[in-house]
Amino acid sequence: MAEIRPYPFFIRGAVWKYLKKEYGGSEAKRIWRETLAYYRRFVDEAPDIGGKANRMSSNLYMALAVFAFYEADGRKLTPEKLRVLMTERMPKRIPLFSTLVDFNKPRNQRKLRSRYERYKLISDEKLNRGEWGNSWRIKMNPHGRGKGVAFDLVGCPLAEFAKKHGYADIMPVFCDFDYLTAGLIHARLFRERTVATGSAYCDYWYLGDKEPEQP
Repeated sequence: MAEIRPYPFFIRGAVWKYLKKEYGGSEAKRIWRETLAYYRRFVDEAPDIGGKANRMSSNLYMALAVFAFYEADGRKLTPEKLRVLMTERMPKRIPLFSTLVDFNKPRNQRKLRSRYERYKLISDEKLNRGEWGNSWRIKMNPHGRGKGVAFDLVGCPLAEFAKKHGYADIMPVFCDFDYLTAGLIHARLFRERTVATGSAYCDYWYLGDKEPEQP
């Protein structure tokens, strides 16, 4: 069982806005109650990947929240509609944040690289001891990129849960979020493979948005 956490605030706002627009009144409230019930059930079922000690675990809870809404709404949402529902609440820029965390600056690239290097050290230790369930393993720059920040995430608890429950068709929506968050820090993400589309790993290569279009 994953650590118990409240329904994620970001997803809550997007879901409730959609329900009020599409249904309104008692039907919206009914679907919301079922969403929360599914969320609690999915958290109980999900593997323990370390809770708050695993800085990447919030991705799992975000996915479980969306899966719960998708199920409570009768799996009516197409991937395209779900993408709109989630991304319309994502700002293209957070001025102060995107100024302070400008990925074109070498120090910010070093910070991101260090963040994933620390995760690798901790997660390798935990996973090798049989802890953190099916959390992501990480390989730093396995393809020898000469600039930017590159790594592979091996395996994906989100994709495994989605495949088990028949939600694989909406998994690309979660993968697309990586491109949106890259934009918030003046970065571009280049990626060829994801676990959600059948690969054993997701490859990430971040470059500053002032770098040439073709790396």
